[in-house]
Amino acid sequence: MTALSEDEFIGGAVRVLQPVKGYRAGIDAVLLAATVAAKAGDEILDLGCGVGTAGLCLMGRLPDVRVTGLELQSVLYDIALKNRELNQFEDRWSLVQGDLLQLPADLPLGSFDQVICNPPFMPKGRSNASPDPIKLLANHEGEALLRDWILAALKLVKHKGAVTIVHRADRLDEILSVFREKKAGAVQVFPLWPYAGQAAKRVVVRARRSVSGPLSICAGQVLHKDDGSYSDVIDGALRKGLALPF
Repeated sequence: MTALSEDEFIGGAVRVLQPVKGYRAGIDAVLLAATVAAKAGDEILDLGCGVGTAGLCLMGRLPDVRVTGLELQSVLYDIALKNRELNQFEDRWSLVQGDLLQLPADLPLGSFDQVICNPPFMPKGRSNASPDPIKLLANHEGEALLRDWILAALKLVKHKGAVTIVHRADRLDEILSVFREKKAGAVQVFPLWPYAGQAAKRVVVRARRSVSGPLSICAGQVLHKDDGSYSDVIDGALRKGLALPF
């Protein structure tokens, strides 16, 4: 049995059960959720939801949206089910176990107002992989490559709906190339700078399906102050559940 910890996110608005060792949610999922602006009744898909951190934080921020999570790994899916009960989100959070390469029938194409995802950061076959099989698949691409994640997201989002992805800055060209190929436009790139004056290591990228429009580079946010603490805006997103201005 996987040992679990119970951790509070966005100031205790949500609680997340997650493995004590191996796969652990980082700030990327919380910041991804913080970028989403949605209206009451919107249906949002968390593609590859893991234990559900991003979706939980999104529902904790926006009480009038509904979230569906798709997760491949049975261990993480089972924990997500526990998190749904723990946070009493049974009426707002649907969970589906399945593979984005073979999308389940429970997820009709073009049915979501928005799709968010935090795909594995490391390309398939990269060395220094984790010996923990759950963490390995969460951090390293398996059969589904980065391109496959984006293609699945674009299939599932509605016409003119938004797809938002958080990923490594050095893979931005791959992300943009798929959006261009599939004619998803009005692309916004939101850099996350570790410290002022340093190159971005993470980016949040948003595109809209079947929408034309120029690419824009947003101002982004600096993660840390000089003393290592979080900047005020990032701290507000992580600890208070505030929106991250996109």
